[in-house]
Amino acid sequence: MFWLWDRLTGDPDRVAEEMRAEDTARAPTDEDDAAPPALRCRVCGYEGAERFCPTCLAGTMVPIPLRDRTPR
Repeated sequence: MFWLWDRLTGDPDRVAEEMRAEDTARAPTDEDDAAPPALRCRVCGYEGAERFCPTCLAGTMVPIPLRDRTPR
């Protein structure tokens, strides 16, 4: 409630600056468009982006080091 009152009656320059800062903070980043991390199951070796292995039906997925990744 105070936020709305401050926006309506506050200093217009300060309010505009705060709104620009909020827009900048909400802008999409390059990380948002990045591919999902490459993961490998420690038990069966399945590779994918899932957090749980669909073969083992368990949370055994770990990140694959860059040197061990196979090109897709």
